[in-house]
Amino acid sequence: MKTGCTVDECPRCGWPQSDVYEVLSRHLTSEGVVTYTRCACGAVQMRFQSFDPGTVVCGAERRDGGR
Repeated sequence: MKTGCTVDECPRCGWPQSDVYEVLSRHLTSEGVVTYTRCACGAVQMRFQSFDPGTVVCGAERRDGGR
């Protein structure tokens, strides 16, 4: 799993992250907003946007399945 990084494209299929295919859910937390999205290939990602200005942090499975 990639954590604490910026990802420009889906690690599974290369779909651009700026073009969200489907938003599954969005949740407000005390630190920011957590969003779960689905890529065109079906991969699910978790994104975290802090209330402070900065980068969106995301988590996604690696192409090799984490091996």
